[in-house]
Amino acid sequence: MVNTGSKAPLANGSTTTVQRYGATTDTRTIVPAVNGAEPHSVDPGTSPTFPNTTVDMERAQLEKRSTLKMCEKIGYGLGHVYNDLCAGIWFSYTLLFMQGALGMPAAEAGAMVMLGQVGDAIATPIVGLLTDRYGTKRQWHIAGTFIVFLTFPMIFSLCPWCSVAPHWWEILYFVIVILAFQFGWPIVQVTHLAMIPELSRTQKDRSDLTAIRYSVSIVSNVVVYIVTWAVLRSRTSTDNQIGPGDAYRFRDISLILTLVGVSMSVLFNFSLTFSGYEHRRNTALQHNIIRTPGPRADTDVERESLLGGSDQRQPNGAGAQLAGASSPLDTIVQRKPKKNFFKSPLLYQNALLYVFSRLFMTTSLVYMPLWLDERAYQPDVTPAENNANVEHLATVPLVSFLASFVASLLLKYTNRFVGNSLVYFVGSIISTSVCLWIALSPGSGAFSTVSLFLIASLFGAGSSITMISSLCITADMIGKHADQGGFIYSAVTFADKLITGVVVVIIESVKCRDRSECPEYYRGVLSYGCGLAAILGCLTLATLLCTTASTRRRNR
Repeated sequence: MVNTGSKAPLANGSTTTVQRYGATTDTRTIVPAVNGAEPHSVDPGTSPTFPNTTVDMERAQLEKRSTLKMCEKIGYGLGHVYNDLCAGIWFSYTLLFMQGALGMPAAEAGAMVMLGQVGDAIATPIVGLLTDRYGTKRQWHIAGTFIVFLTFPMIFSLCPWCSVAPHWWEILYFVIVILAFQFGWPIVQVTHLAMIPELSRTQKDRSDLTAIRYSVSIVSNVVVYIVTWAVLRSRTSTDNQIGPGDAYRFRDISLILTLVGVSMSVLFNFSLTFSGYEHRRNTALQHNIIRTPGPRADTDVERESLLGGSDQRQPNGAGAQLAGASSPLDTIVQRKPKKNFFKSPLLYQNALLYVFSRLFMTTSLVYMPLWLDERAYQPDVTPAENNANVEHLATVPLVSFLASFVASLLLKYTNRFVGNSLVYFVGSIISTSVCLWIALSPGSGAFSTVSLFLIASLFGAGSSITMISSLCITADMIGKHADQGGFIYSAVTFADKLITGVVVVIIESVKCRDRSECPEYYRGVLSYGCGLAAILGCLTLATLLCTTASTRRRNR
């Protein structure tokens, strides 16, 4: 490598040596002696203590401001509505539909859910790598939505020829349809999450987009339970449990939700066009290039222009000097190598944090309707409570998601004063408390309608708080590595989908064949299973905080 140097005169008579090594430039400035001290050299990326402190404070203030309009944030949230509608049905009613309406054995129904989760888990990292390398996140999002549109209604529709064909045909039909659906679903999920680093400029942008994404998700699930309640309410059967005569009702629910979901996806793509997604994406991807050191990076100027305050930050012309400073050296010299997140323990800790928060939410979603249906078989349940069980299948989960929605709105404001880690801890305490309530109660018949609504509210608030805070922690870890967003989110969600499927099949496999042998089986699943997930989430958070603290000490 050729080493060339040149001398540049300074005002005090000393010189600065500019060393050039190939495509990189190294400049060092000789600082004159002060009070008899020896002269010393200062790297261009370093400056005296007080300017650095000032700049850091200004950047911290900028991180608390938003560069996106509220309509743009809401428009972004619409991009995951169809997925959320499908997930609401998949986690809450798939087992109930297959066991009750189709008469499928519990082990086979649990295997179908596990197959879907395993297929989703395998597809997720593949999707993450493909979406980072080929095309844009928007193009992949459209493709994934189309696959979900084709396959989701087929899961809850009447299986063709299943009434005359052998039993293996029904199994083969659901295997093919579920695997296709679980390939399209992660495409939409990963690309929608990966758009957060592309659209955001500040930490507040990331927090707001994550909170609104989850708020819209909650509204979507509320729509699921409203539609389910309206359809199931029309039942004229005197049977209080779901049976084969209700199969067509699940088909109608899936078709109604498909119409709503596709409409929201269309509005989402219009929103991206009006919010200048392509420009923001191209700007975000510029963070993976190396520029020669200077007093201010161009990307900061662009961010401050979005904030609307770049011309007011430096009085007396200092701002003009910083913002407009440019030289022949201020050019792109090379691309930064991609960060290897596999070597960072933060990736695995963030993944586990998301896994346990998601596992708590998913387990409560799947087994709360089954627990409510299980209560109909309790000997101490009165006839009036028995008649209300079918309506509880929709109203109790609905209350849970309303509580989640309220909690997500509150988090949008508390994030200004409280860190994401503390918020996650509070959510875990709420989650553990409701599990203890169910476990310590004398019996399922002891829960009145008001008690069920309160339990659902605590489940909803706990899952909402832990889910949002875990995603915010992951978004902060990604930071300016927007070009690796698809891979990181796919890696974080991979373990969640795999572990969820394994947990569901284990729970269904160890279930008693005769209901009378374990009349409160699903009550134990909600109390002990969900409680264990909340406790493990707290332990993971503790290790994450220790790793973050040690990393900061090493970087000082």
